[in-house]
Amino acid sequence: MSPRPMRPPRRGLVPLCAWLVLGLAGCGTILPSGAATSSAEPSTDAESGPAAASASAYTLSSIDLGGDIAAPAIRRHLEALNAIAAEHGGIRTSGTPGYDASVDYVVGELRAIGYEVSTPEFEMDTFAELPGGTLTVSQGGPAFAAGDHTHAMIYSADGEVTAPVATVGFPDSAGGEGDQGCSEADWDEFPDGAIALTPPGPCLRRDTVLHAQEAGAAGLVVANEDWEPGEARRPTLLFPDQIEIPVLSVVDEVGDALAEAAEDGAEVRISVDTEIGTATVRNVVAEHGSEGPVVMVGGHLDSVLDGPGINDNGSGVAAALEVAHLLVDAGHPGTVRVGFWAAEEFGLHGSRDYVTGLVPEDIDEIAAYINLDMLGSVNGVPIVYSNAGAASGSSDITAFLAAYLEAQGIGAHPQDLGTGSDHFFFQEAGVPTGGIFSGASEEKTTDQAAAFGGEAGEPLDPCYHLACDTLDNVDAERVAAYAQGAAAAMWVIAAGELPPA
Repeated sequence: MSPRPMRPPRRGLVPLCAWLVLGLAGCGTILPSGAATSSAEPSTDAESGPAAASASAYTLSSIDLGGDIAAPAIRRHLEALNAIAAEHGGIRTSGTPGYDASVDYVVGELRAIGYEVSTPEFEMDTFAELPGGTLTVSQGGPAFAAGDHTHAMIYSADGEVTAPVATVGFPDSAGGEGDQGCSEADWDEFPDGAIALTPPGPCLRRDTVLHAQEAGAAGLVVANEDWEPGEARRPTLLFPDQIEIPVLSVVDEVGDALAEAAEDGAEVRISVDTEIGTATVRNVVAEHGSEGPVVMVGGHLDSVLDGPGINDNGSGVAAALEVAHLLVDAGHPGTVRVGFWAAEEFGLHGSRDYVTGLVPEDIDEIAAYINLDMLGSVNGVPIVYSNAGAASGSSDITAFLAAYLEAQGIGAHPQDLGTGSDHFFFQEAGVPTGGIFSGASEEKTTDQAAAFGGEAGEPLDPCYHLACDTLDNVDAERVAAYAQGAAAAMWVIAAGELPPA
């Protein structure tokens, strides 16, 4: 499936803040590529950020939703999703029975609290890496089987390749570090027919693959220096179209072996067996109320291919369900719409299909979209979306969420999350967007540990995109607190109190 062109942006809420936090993301925290992550600091400090600048603009104490979202309610949903995964091979991936069961669960929950629910369908490209894949260094070098050490990236081509290795994007590469394989110029000195070894660069993995193919690479391996054996993850190349070579993501140990092979002139054999098909999958869209502005909350419903996805993104699903419930109980103003998106882990396919299927009038009626993705990271940081490319009005949502979390004693860390989750297509369509996130595999910095607690030098989510992303990998108290903040933001937007007067 190819991306459809976006419609022109619309005018959103008029921002009344005199500042805009422009968090600078490198690879980003949750890029569609599923790339190795890196921490991104906000461009303002705690004293001058959105919470400090705008807390006085909101009368936070006046927000009374008549109740709080509690951790036991969050855990109930997490347990249900974990049980679904356990019954379906340990995953809830789009295009599988585990995903279908997840759809049925949230539909039942939403209808039980009075929402009108639809499940619009679309077709997606599926992917499977079949057993038996290997990467072997010749001349007595090591052999690595697919699994703990290597994975074919989603939509990689299959095939068997034996060739020498040439590095691209490292300081000692023929063309130097350059743009780490993300620019065409990085490949000027690449030897035709070699297997390329690159680091994870600051771009979509798909872009690196297309550059590699144009340069004549027989295969591509991306080495992630922060990944240990057992931590091999599976970035997505977004679509199978134009992907013609085997593409692997490997842990540090494999990258070291390939770098040595490149230096020694040793050949490497890659054997990859992949299968690409199609499936019809369902989004879930639910609505309550018919008056006033439409305020949306959503998050992706699918898991990765390699685990049950209870933090990523069972936590966002549980939070959105409880936000939906609380707003109905509180007699919300306006119209609440909830979206659960398919195939985010394959490249944001569900939210793209939904947004690009709207006519301009449909887009105009959406006052805001708040995205909830990975709220329960056990060593997490209270990150609020603060995207440089966000539509007018988004900075007010950032300000409110930051002020609310600060007022609760939680704190807030504004950050630009780029294209990394389902807010992106709403943002591109001109809808004011916001969201909350608690971090993926990037390590917590010393400053973050000092500000928010937890362990510096340890991943925010140690089980990001791995099989261990189970119930034990979620801080339900954290999820409940962030969900309460999202519900408060939706309330004030629907009541016409955001942006502040």
